[in-house]
Amino acid sequence: MKRLDGYMAGCNLGHWISQYGNKGDEHHSTYITAPDFLRMASWGCDHVRLPVDYFLFERDGEPGVYREEGLFYIDSAIRWAKDAGLNLVLDLHHAPGFFFGNGAKNDLFTSPASRKRFEDIWVFFANRYAAEGDNLRFELLNELVWDESGPWNDLWQETAALIHAVTPERKIIVGPNRWNSVFELKNLAVSSDPNILYTFHMYEPFLFTHQRASWVEQNRRYTKPVTYPFSFDDHRAYYGDTVPFGMERGGTVDKAYLEKVMQPAFDFIEKNGRPLYLGEYGVIANADVESMVNWYRDVADLCLAHGIGRAVWSYRGFAKVTDENNEVVDERIIEAISRK
Repeated sequence: MKRLDGYMAGCNLGHWISQYGNKGDEHHSTYITAPDFLRMASWGCDHVRLPVDYFLFERDGEPGVYREEGLFYIDSAIRWAKDAGLNLVLDLHHAPGFFFGNGAKNDLFTSPASRKRFEDIWVFFANRYAAEGDNLRFELLNELVWDESGPWNDLWQETAALIHAVTPERKIIVGPNRWNSVFELKNLAVSSDPNILYTFHMYEPFLFTHQRASWVEQNRRYTKPVTYPFSFDDHRAYYGDTVPFGMERGGTVDKAYLEKVMQPAFDFIEKNGRPLYLGEYGVIANADVESMVNWYRDVADLCLAHGIGRAVWSYRGFAKVTDENNEVVDERIIEAISRK
C-alpha cells in the first residue's frame, strides 16, 4: 500500500488568504502566524494545505503583474512551515475565471484570457519556488464544478507540463469534478507521470457535517440537531422520500456508511496503484463535540487503512479544531486529525 508520507495528517489554513471577504492586511497579518505552524507540528501534523485566492497577488486590471505585498503571505507560510518541520500544499482556491461558488460566471474553460492567466500563475509559482523540494506541492484548482470533465482534464495536463518544464520533480495535485467528489474520480484523467497526485473531498453525510449551515438553504431550514452516528429515520423530515447513496430506511448512518461513500476512492487506489489525498474533510462548529470526535475518528481509520493522506477543514473557522479565540476545543479532536 502506497502512502503519502509527509502529507498524511494536516490542517487547511482556510479563511486566511482565501475566502477572507473584505478583510485586508490586519487580518492577513494576525489570523495565522508562525506560532500556529509550531502548534500544528506539536500536535503531530506533518503538513498544511494553504488555500490562496489569486486576487491576493494579482488584480484583474493588471493580469501578469504579481504583487509582492500579497505574495509575502505565501512566502511566509512556506518559510514558517519549513521552520516547524511541516510540508505545504499550495492550493489555488479562487483562480482567474473559476471559483466553485460562482456558477455561470466561471469562464476558465471558455475564455482564452482566463486560461492563460491560470497557466501563467502556475508557471510563475514554478519559477518563484523552484528551489523548494518536496516540502512544497502544487494543487492546481480547488473543487472544479463544470458540465463535464474533459476541459479540465485537458487544462490540468497542459498546466502540469508547463510546470514540469520548469521544475520536473514538482509534485502536482489534481482533483475531480463536482466539488472534488469521490464519485467523479472515475472521470479524472490518470497520468503515467509519478509526480501527478490525486485528491478528493469528503463532507458526508452533508446533513451532519453542514448542519444548520447558514449558506445552505435546506440545512439552514432544518434546525434539528444531528448527532453521529444517527438513525436515518430520525431525520426523514430532512430527506423526505429521498434515500441518499449508502443510506437505507431504518438504517444507521455510521462508519459503515462512510466506508460505502469512500469506496470509489479505495477502488481508484486499487485500479491505478496511485495514492490519494483527502484535501478537505470536516464538521461544522454547530455539531456537538462527541459526534465530531466520532466522525473524525472514523474518517481517520478509513483513510489510514488505505494510505490516504488528509487535511482537516479547517484549522480555524469552519470546524471546532480551535474556537473563536484560537484555543483547542477538545484534545480528542486533535488526536483524531493528527493520526498518521
